[in-house]
Amino acid sequence: MEYEVCSASCNCDSRDFYDVMESRLMKMTFWAHTAVLFEKIKEQIEKQEGAKLEKIAELLVEASQNRWKSEKEAEKKSEELKDRLKETFEE
Repeated sequence: MEYEVCSASCNCDSRDFYDVMESRLMKMTFWAHTAVLFEKIKEQIEKQEGAKLEKIAELLVEASQNRWKSEKEAEKKSEELKDRLKETFEE
């Protein structure tokens, strides 16, 4: 969508190029702030809960690897995973 720059005497409804540009730049600024805030939130989560999240990630990867083992062994590992996840979340 293109906007034309109108003269001061123009009575058309199209917006001035600079009004459009300002609007687009303000939207970009909002999304940039949002992206930075998202990263800051991730940093704080990592700082405060990083060890716990690391442990949970390890448990999930281990569970994923174990799913290929026999059904009986996988069921046992699943129960162990549930217990270990419960312990980790309750720390």
